[in-house]
Amino acid sequence: MDNNNNNNNQIENENQNENENEMKNLEKKVTKNLIKDYSNLLNGNSNSFKDFSIFVENEPNTFEIKVHKSILFSRSSFFNKFLRDRDQINKIFLRQFNKREMESILSYIYYGNISFENQENLIQLLEISIYFKLNLLKEIIQKKISNSINYSNFFQFFW
Repeated sequence: MDNNNNNNNQIENENQNENENEMKNLEKKVTKNLIKDYSNLLNGNSNSFKDFSIFVENEPNTFEIKVHKSILFSRSSFFNKFLRDRDQINKIFLRQFNKREMESILSYIYYGNISFENQENLIQLLEISIYFKLNLLKEIIQKKISNSINYSNFFQFFW
């Protein structure tokens, strides 16, 4: 009888592990779909439902990036306060950031993707994450910087 119970328990454990793996795979699919959908919201050709404009300067040009207030509001403390205090405003001018930097930050705000191109980029992204009060991104970048610093590249970061 004990052998039968052991076999039944083993089968139940295997089934449970299989079900847990299936759930993990489904959760990964959901996450991938969300990332794809939010990426399409930001990067898609349609400006439908985009109700806010961010203007950035790349001397001598000014670029407009159309975005969704609700996403900015929910993902950034900076935009949350800015939009709460200025409900009717539908644009902001951010002369201190260039288009590439702003697009990187918006990728993070929309779907959690951030590009770490080089060490200079890390410092710029850290400054921007502080400005927009993106605390988790700030922590990620600080960790990336601390893992990247060594004797030979110290001055690249801080000079």
